[in-house]
Amino acid sequence: MLTDAFVNFYQRNQPPQTDLEEALHFLGELEKWINISSEETHLEEISIQQLDYLIAYLVSVEMNRVKYFIILMRYFRVAKRNDLFIHMTKYTGSIGVIESIIEKIKPFVDDKTYQEALKRIPISPLGTPPKDMPQFTKTLMDYLEQILTPKQIEQVLANNHHHIPKEAFIEEKVYYESAETLDDYLKDLHLRKVIELETCLQENRVWYEQNITREVIDFVKNNQEILSAVRHDDKLYITKIPYDTKAYLEAENSLEKKYHVCHCPFIKAIFLDENYHLSPSWCYCSGGFTKYPFEVIFDQELVVELIETPLKDDKLCRFAISLHNVDYKR
Repeated sequence: MLTDAFVNFYQRNQPPQTDLEEALHFLGELEKWINISSEETHLEEISIQQLDYLIAYLVSVEMNRVKYFIILMRYFRVAKRNDLFIHMTKYTGSIGVIESIIEKIKPFVDDKTYQEALKRIPISPLGTPPKDMPQFTKTLMDYLEQILTPKQIEQVLANNHHHIPKEAFIEEKVYYESAETLDDYLKDLHLRKVIELETCLQENRVWYEQNITREVIDFVKNNQEILSAVRHDDKLYITKIPYDTKAYLEAENSLEKKYHVCHCPFIKAIFLDENYHLSPSWCYCSGGFTKYPFEVIFDQELVVELIETPLKDDKLCRFAISLHNVDYKR
């Protein structure tokens, strides 16, 4: 185990969720379990398949807690195992989302229906294998279609279900306020994001869940809708960057491309099955995530429209955000 490097990481960053002694004990116990269950190896040397077994073990002993997943992800960062870190985001990206969706149902139904929803909508435990997640999502969507209209479903899903704080986008609000026009801000935002990717490539760093290559940067650079937006009349058009852009660009068939486009841990595995079916309306959840930074910038709630999604056999995810009744800089 990379004890010295991990200790140095804690001393430099002083992360709040867990103390160093607890983290080292947890990692040491995991390494013991790995060596008991398979050939002798170190935690930083495991494969993705072994990581899946390890997470299944944490679920089985009821240690599938957020703080333990955070420790593991920090360790893989220290070990420079970007592949393992990225793989863990397929498990952690679902935290708190279904609970938030259930809460957003409340204004649209009576109390009896809401209480029934609390009982009937399944919440997948942390550590649920990605391949099992689509069934949870289908059960949720089937139930929402029973109690809500299609428009209400869109309204429920198109929210900040990851509970990202407004403070995360205050800097962008300042950039917008400093720009002459909204269009100038969007061009500058795109340029800054391309520079950010260039820096990650130079420093061999993961950008969120992604390994950055020259091809990835060129892909982003050639489309301002990616990591920024383009305004046409009173709409902002945004194309989401694929979850794994490198793999998307290298994919050999459409199903692989769809799989690598999708960010959503609740449905991603569905694209491994040619017979998949799920209502495209689910992607309004992604639409809520997409519009939220602009809601902070404009300090008002916005309406998002789903234009393209792999669930409708499109190549990428694309949204339009209405600027109707928004006093933006022209």
